[in-house]
Amino acid sequence: MQIHRTAIRKICKALLLSVISCACYATSGKGWEVIGDISFKRGLALTPLDPVVVQANGGIEKNCVDTFFFRQKNVLPVWRLVQWHNKYDFRNAVPVEKEDGAIMYGNQSKKVIWYPEGRLWLELNAGKEYDCPRKQEDMWPHLLIEQSFSRCPNIGKVKQLDFSMEIKLEKCERRMSDADYNPEIHTAQSPFYFILRNVDEQSADFNSFIWIGIPSYDYRYERMMDKELVSWDAGTSTYIYNLPQLMIWGDITFHDKQWHRAQADLLPLIKEAVQKMKGKGYFKDTDWEDLEITGMNFGWEIPGTFDAAVSIRNISLKVL
Repeated sequence: MQIHRTAIRKICKALLLSVISCACYATSGKGWEVIGDISFKRGLALTPLDPVVVQANGGIEKNCVDTFFFRQKNVLPVWRLVQWHNKYDFRNAVPVEKEDGAIMYGNQSKKVIWYPEGRLWLELNAGKEYDCPRKQEDMWPHLLIEQSFSRCPNIGKVKQLDFSMEIKLEKCERRMSDADYNPEIHTAQSPFYFILRNVDEQSADFNSFIWIGIPSYDYRYERMMDKELVSWDAGTSTYIYNLPQLMIWGDITFHDKQWHRAQADLLPLIKEAVQKMKGKGYFKDTDWEDLEITGMNFGWEIPGTFDAAVSIRNISLKVL
């Protein structure tokens, strides 16, 4: 009986702490931030050039080849810098500190600049990466920032997912002639993706995931789209569900090269996306509580001969 009473006391204490915690959480109204190191002070851990090498050797966390430090050194970066399918390896780039305190890493085709206010410049000059116009079956260079979340929001347990970020197109120059350019296979784009994954080991859909896309700049389009776009990603063998741009960015154009801010509660949009995926037979054995947002990436994918740069700041995913 003593063991039984002790167990009951422990349960009651846990419930009381839970109630107190929930009460404090409800009254604070501040929630918690999902994205780590939002000012990029801890730097970037660099991936190899080939994602197949990473997959074969235990995942991206175990296969970084260099670290680009900014303000804080000798610390483990939260962010990774992805350079899939690049011709020029970014490793061993030497930092250059500018007069305004900015720190730049660069090589023949790429440039990353960190500014003390927490802004990050990502530049990929694909004119240096391509020897000739890309064919449909060819891979293309990436320059992305990404991270896996240490604390993952559960879709069935949160009330809001307040997302925001600011980006500015710094440049996008087409290095292809009209005769070579084919908009069906050639562009420069800077998408943002969250990973939405089934994390319930007892579920038939365990480890199934989709990319939740927040499209931003695409060379081919001047205005924001008002509808979602669903496509299949052959590289990761899953769906990409791009949310309607207009609902997140408003009626803007990135071609004006001004700062623009995305802002939206993603929770209802993600739930709508999951319902539509169920209509395609995907996530059919998945409940809301099975789903968590486990990571993200943002940056350049350039399947055409373009020189492009974008700045990003004030990125946030706040859980309420």
